[in-house]
Amino acid sequence: MAQIQRNQPLYEQLMWRIKAQVAAGVLVIGEKLPSVREMALIEGLNPNTVAKAYKALEAQNVIETVTGKGTFIRRNGENADNELVEQLKNKLTEVTIEAKRVSISPNQLHSWIDELYGEKQ
Repeated sequence: MAQIQRNQPLYEQLMWRIKAQVAAGVLVIGEKLPSVREMALIEGLNPNTVAKAYKALEAQNVIETVTGKGTFIRRNGENADNELVEQLKNKLTEVTIEAKRVSISPNQLHSWIDELYGEKQ
């Protein structure tokens, strides 16, 4: 089940996760995604939420639904990559602002990022 962020709609969170997997090469062009119902079970979401995410991803040309065959990754998506990078920058900006507000040093933030990347033991 996915981690829930309360300030972002669930369908957008699912979209972001799928785009991140495309950008990372985990999902590749032509790869079939689980059906709406299967994805809903996997993610612990309502099927309508998954359908909304799939519809939005289709509008962004990230995925393609072929009637009777399924839903597939449409492109590796330079535009999807650029959008993901922009979203990550926005999130990092929010984190940085909050860190400054509570007097967390840049070195501490870097340390946490290094830990998350697994670079420090």
